[in-house]
Amino acid sequence: MDAILLILALLAVSVPFIIAGLWWWFWFWIALSIVLAIFELSAFLVTGRTISQQFWNWRKNVAKPWQKWLIFGGMVAFWIYLLTHLFL
Repeated sequence: MDAILLILALLAVSVPFIIAGLWWWFWFWIALSIVLAIFELSAFLVTGRTISQQFWNWRKNVAKPWQKWLIFGGMVAFWIYLLTHLFL
């Protein structure tokens, strides 16, 4: 199921750039997706868990609440920055 959702998310972020004719952005998302896939596969082959699975385990069993919120906040800040950078 995760694979299907990932494919849908990648299509959602890349296809609009194709439609708009913004090919550099399209290839950026494709390259980012390939790098993510390489890390996921490499981690799985070395540890038996993908980086996503390792994060989920850390989040549920190891992390302190402030650590989870720090990572969440950093990711939200990044995406807000990117969106405002592109649209404002």
